[in-house]
Amino acid sequence: MIEQLDHIAVKVTDLSSVRRVFEELGLPCTGIGQYDEVGMRIAFLGNRETRIELLEVTAETSPIANDKPGLHHLGLTVKDIEGVYKKMKEGDHCQVLGDIRQGAHSRIFFFKIIGQEEILFECVEIGEEGQRK
Repeated sequence: MIEQLDHIAVKVTDLSSVRRVFEELGLPCTGIGQYDEVGMRIAFLGNRETRIELLEVTAETSPIANDKPGLHHLGLTVKDIEGVYKKMKEGDHCQVLGDIRQGAHSRIFFFKIIGQEEILFECVEIGEEGQRK
């Protein structure tokens, strides 16, 4: 099921300046992408042990446009994304938000735990060798 923490996602208002601070503190940027389909610019920082995803809204139509800056979600790696998705949909403990879809680096879906709805989680698909698909 869940393998490990993949990343911590933070919504920021100025991706470039936040990225520079982390880089100056020794956490390298491993990629930046513009994702017009979700109205965001996303940067990944870190290494194998520590990964931070910075989210900057670039369009009012972004699904996170009205979210406050700060901690946005926790990304968790899973090998069998369809199995985890099905188990959560059929169970009584999780609220699955949308379908499995292609994310920035792999297939993903989001969920919340019932009773703890203020915390957002993302499942990130990895292959057998532990790499994002």
